[in-house]
Amino acid sequence: MTEFSHTTTETPDRVVVSVTGELDTHTSIGFKQALLDLVAANEEVVVDLGGLTFIDSSGLSVFIAAHKRTLGRDKRVLLDRVPGFLARILAITGLGQVIPVLGAAENGLPQR
Repeated sequence: MTEFSHTTTETPDRVVVSVTGELDTHTSIGFKQALLDLVAANEEVVVDLGGLTFIDSSGLSVFIAAHKRTLGRDKRVLLDRVPGFLARILAITGLGQVIPVLGAAENGLPQR
């Protein structure tokens, strides 16, 4: 088991949240609130998933909730550096067509 953590880096035009470890039922609750707070305070939030080692359905629900929070508000949540295992899940579930994905062409997902 890899412990989950996230760090936030602000740039002039966006906030980047880098995650490492396992996003599951135990870690998703705190991360969901942190991500929703960032979405509320910023126009664009990029979630760098390069360090993600595992995700379950509760982890996916974090991204869905953050995406829903942006609707109708001129805000965006984007997923970046999506690992192969998550790219497959996003493709199978169709979430890769709903939540914008950056830099994931090598994973078979369309770029936006």
